[in-house]
Amino acid sequence: MPGSDIVYMDDDDDPLPAVEDLRISGEAFPGRELHACGYSINGTTNCIFEWVRCLEDGSVSYIDEAKQPNYLVTADDVDTYLAIEVWPLDGRSRKGELVKVFANEHRKIACDPEMHNYIEKTFYRGHASYRVSVSTGYLDIWEPATLTIKRGGYSIKCTGPSGLVVTEKFSPTTTVTIPYGNATELLIIGSSGNEHLLRADSSTTDVSCLRDTIVLTLRLFIIKACEKKKGSKRGLFFHEWIRKWGLCFTSEAHYYYKLQ
Repeated sequence: MPGSDIVYMDDDDDPLPAVEDLRISGEAFPGRELHACGYSINGTTNCIFEWVRCLEDGSVSYIDEAKQPNYLVTADDVDTYLAIEVWPLDGRSRKGELVKVFANEHRKIACDPEMHNYIEKTFYRGHASYRVSVSTGYLDIWEPATLTIKRGGYSIKCTGPSGLVVTEKFSPTTTVTIPYGNATELLIIGSSGNEHLLRADSSTTDVSCLRDTIVLTLRLFIIKACEKKKGSKRGLFFHEWIRKWGLCFTSEAHYYYKLQ
């Protein structure tokens, strides 16, 4: 009947475990933490949590290891619809109906305005430098270093005992990944397959020094450098990527890009 409640029953005529009023709190920007909560009913004693990224084409990507009610939004979530799926369980290991809710009111994840503006200005300048730490690969030993990003590539210069110096040009195989569950680390994989694990400054609140700012800036420069090497007409793919990412350059920055 219209307006009547539907209760799913098992073979013993007991209502299955369930979660009501599932919601996500927190600002859905890179570097911010989200928290999912709701009300357990029908004897629910436990829940299975899975955070997922959903794309416009309907495909879904489950985020490895993200199986807690809390989730740290990262640069990897930008331009996706972020959601959490919850399976309620009771003490008899019975599973209830899947409950799913989207973060950011079912809108795509984007940068907050301050991060957005910094990345835009950095792209306009064509270079940036960051104080980071680089993993030595031994135990948990890190050395201070400077990461420099330019239009054609990047460099890492250690100021510690190893004196490591890395200089590489961007290529289609240059990738930047984010280790799960860490708010400061990023992994750069160069065109030759060499890996460099970096750690951003964890003591600062300056948006220009945050890990996700560095990652998004690197990825932006990689896309632009590869487009330029291909000689694509006016960087059509690059501009499409910019629109999807949610960046709307100022007229000055846009004009400068067209001159490149």
